[in-house]
Amino acid sequence: MSMRSSLRTDIGTVLVHLVLIVSFVVTLGTGLRIASDDPDAAWLSILDPILPMEHLWFRHLIAGVAMAGTLAGYAVYVLKARLAARIRFDFARAKAIWRGGQTGVSALNVVVVWLLLIGLTFEIVTGVAIFWDGGQTLIALHHWVSWLSLACVVAHIALQVTYGGVRYALKIFKPGRLRIAPPPPDLAELLAEELRRRTAPPLDHGAASSHREPSLHAHPLATGVAVALVVAGIACGSETLTRPVLTVVAIPKSEAPIVDGDVSDPVWSKARPVSVTATQGGDFGGTHQSHIEIRALHDEEFAYFVFTWDDPTRSLKHHPLVKTRDGWRVASSRPDLADEDVYHEDKFAVLLSPSAFPLIGAAIHLSVRPLQGKPAGSTGRGLHYTLDGSILDVWQWRASHEGADGHIDNCHFGGPREASAAASTAPYSGGFALDPGPRRYETNVAGLTAGQAIHPRRLPKDLAAMTQAMGRMSDATNESESEKSRWWMTAAESKPFAADTDAAIPVGTVIPGVIMLEKQEKEDNEIIGFGRWAAGRWTLEVVRRLKPASHYDVELKTGVLMWVAAFDHSEKRHARHLRPFRLKVE
Repeated sequence: MSMRSSLRTDIGTVLVHLVLIVSFVVTLGTGLRIASDDPDAAWLSILDPILPMEHLWFRHLIAGVAMAGTLAGYAVYVLKARLAARIRFDFARAKAIWRGGQTGVSALNVVVVWLLLIGLTFEIVTGVAIFWDGGQTLIALHHWVSWLSLACVVAHIALQVTYGGVRYALKIFKPGRLRIAPPPPDLAELLAEELRRRTAPPLDHGAASSHREPSLHAHPLATGVAVALVVAGIACGSETLTRPVLTVVAIPKSEAPIVDGDVSDPVWSKARPVSVTATQGGDFGGTHQSHIEIRALHDEEFAYFVFTWDDPTRSLKHHPLVKTRDGWRVASSRPDLADEDVYHEDKFAVLLSPSAFPLIGAAIHLSVRPLQGKPAGSTGRGLHYTLDGSILDVWQWRASHEGADGHIDNCHFGGPREASAAASTAPYSGGFALDPGPRRYETNVAGLTAGQAIHPRRLPKDLAAMTQAMGRMSDATNESESEKSRWWMTAAESKPFAADTDAAIPVGTVIPGVIMLEKQEKEDNEIIGFGRWAAGRWTLEVVRRLKPASHYDVELKTGVLMWVAAFDHSEKRHARHLRPFRLKVE
């Protein structure tokens, strides 16, 4: 064999390597960016300038599908082209590793290739399980095996160079013809052929040619490509066909439930529950995940939802104010008040997307500064916005902002706002904003600043009654707030800050950080909800119009996609899931 031909690789192997390289780079880059959002992997922020930040989950999934199809196609190609000897690991190769030399390097490379194939297969299997709500443990395994796979890739390249130099390693990019080796001899077939030769009358060459049986064999590469496309097609099709459906069951108006957080109304037995395990969240008792169940009804005018999720503690505090010897201060676990996860309330969010906007994670942009020329997000983790300015509907219930009227923030994701549109005291929020409308609450201090003395906007009229309403005082995140306690006060039970009133308040006093304002009038697009916590679970009952008038809201109709997120005493870090629910409105 000439040197030139020895530095080429059959075209099928070349194509497989090219697809695997591209898909591996995409999955690794998007995976590292997604992992960088984990507080235990904050060191990955050093890679911020080179990691992607757009459509992360969608690209990660598509690259994973491409990798799965390619590996399946390659397995068939190797068998059809009789190339299994390249990666066969037997006793002889095991012995060669200990002998060393080029033979030992080649044998060790086979071991690395098998570890890589096993690692990639494990990544695909766990990736599918995670996509289907596999849980936090699988996410950790998926993360660690990705590092093993990267190590195998580096080792494979290094061993190729060690064996034959850089030119030899680069032969993977130089396609050549596939030469299929003859099948190994079969003893029984050899004996049968010998018997036929000895007993059959002699035939001339022309007669022998005319009696040769025709055969049809597909090229190994074509077969491998076909298998790869079938596997990829099944993977993509199965996601759409098996997407979970949340049926919004039709009921008469006379049976509409009372929205008060108590779901004992008989009509709720008609709803068909669906559930999901949301992962990568805040605390949740150290599990970082929460099981969420959803039920839905409608009476042709209003839609009613019940969201139930696991949360081991009831957390109601929202940046409470503490009286010190130096004045009032905002309770906070970090100086910038961003991404607070101690002095913050439990929350629950719902994201609604039109059916024409199905890309998973399309409004999530993970980066220290995802928008050039605009401020970075307050947490350094990224921003929410849509690239084309599409509006996605967001509901956000806050345990400390519910008030007596069951207020839920009606919000949206849109295109990135101009930095000048944000208040000077508020962090830049990208495309996330409250819908236009009257304010229902305000923080009890203008321009929250941790560690610095501030003046509350308002002080309780009856300090003893307010202290009793807040219940047990504790800094521990593993303890629940008292039963029926609240960490907000109304404008009616408070009064504007005054120095003489403040002077009578003793050091160590704690007051709420949220002032609920009086409700002016009922709004057509408002969302009302009440939450109740018991035995480690929140139950939130919500009502909203099916067809709101505001263009910031998504109409609740068949085909709309829904995601949900739970926050455990955390401002930003929520448990999430990948697969959306598809609404089916009866």
